[in-house]
Amino acid sequence: MAPITVQVRDENLDIIGVVSDFTSLTITPRFNAVGAYVLNIAADSPKAHLLLPGNGLVIRRGADVLMSGPIREPNWTRSENDGGGGTLTVNGVDDMTLLAGATCWPNPTAAPGSQTSSVYKISGVVAETAMRALVNLNIGPGAQAARKVANLTLAADGAHGMSITKQVNQFDNLLTVLQDIAKTAGLGFRIIQVGGNLQFQVYEPADLSASAKFSFGLGNLTDASYSVTAPTCTKAIVVAGGSSSPRVVSVTTRADPAFPGPWIELFVDKTDVDTASTDLAAQMAQAGDEALTSGAAQGNLTMNPIDTPLLQFGRDYTVGDKVSCQVRDDFITDLVREVNITFDAQGGYVAKAVIGSSDSTDNHDVVARQFQYIAKIFNRLRRLETRKPA
Repeated sequence: MAPITVQVRDENLDIIGVVSDFTSLTITPRFNAVGAYVLNIAADSPKAHLLLPGNGLVIRRGADVLMSGPIREPNWTRSENDGGGGTLTVNGVDDMTLLAGATCWPNPTAAPGSQTSSVYKISGVVAETAMRALVNLNIGPGAQAARKVANLTLAADGAHGMSITKQVNQFDNLLTVLQDIAKTAGLGFRIIQVGGNLQFQVYEPADLSASAKFSFGLGNLTDASYSVTAPTCTKAIVVAGGSSSPRVVSVTTRADPAFPGPWIELFVDKTDVDTASTDLAAQMAQAGDEALTSGAAQGNLTMNPIDTPLLQFGRDYTVGDKVSCQVRDDFITDLVREVNITFDAQGGYVAKAVIGSSDSTDNHDVVARQFQYIAKIFNRLRRLETRKPA
């Protein structure tokens, strides 16, 4: 296994030191969501003075960056039985936090006082191209100076994903919008430090289900648990217009063979969309597809994998990849949603992977969950605000 290197960066992303005397390090990379890390070190370490908010960590395994992100909360503890200066616990998040803290402006190139549009429209654009445009115009190189994140770049456009037509409500959370697009298009995205810059990347997760297999029989699994949740939507009823334009209703269904029974209907509110729009059908189809994808039955597999010479995390699979794990008599195939990895001072580590999830955000991440909850409330309020009186 390649060694772990913990570098400290300053606010300009310059590397100012290497922490080699940590006692433990836990990192939790998450697929299309905000990851986190926790580092423990002696408080009297000569590198402790570097571990302050404003700085950040770049965590590498060999030449590969496992995670990069800002330091959020350094905490100090000491008891009467501790020797030295006590213990410093450094909590941080990965650079995906930039997306969680930003909103989508209806006209990203206009000044705050000129935001007369109520929505930002994406019309017939490949999913990756749409995602890059949202990041670029809101916080990237193409953003207004006051909103631009220094040193943020975009990887080359690989034109991944399907063509989408979507209406983004004013000031929707940027991370939530990207998650919706990525989930429907089957894409992954991340922000990670590359050289002296941060880079937004979109990619297609690898299907490693034939080669990355976990089971007790193969000796690369210590324990596993699996649960299934029933679908919450198998029939999406999309309603557009109704105030300043005639109401239009479309119904999209997606049966789930594993859960036979009555249809589960869900109202999808697109009444802020003018039914005279030339892309009305595409917008309604996109909204119905997103509702069915989010409301589909979900499997949630938690497992403790063991690295073997033939299969190792970071080398043979990572978050976002599709892998297989034996559950009873069958192999379950799904995406690796997150991996919790703890390294100790001796170079050993324990990994705990979560395969599948109830949605594209991480249910254990409080920040992501709060953003999602607030976004849902704001969406409903904005739809009321943007409706024109009859």
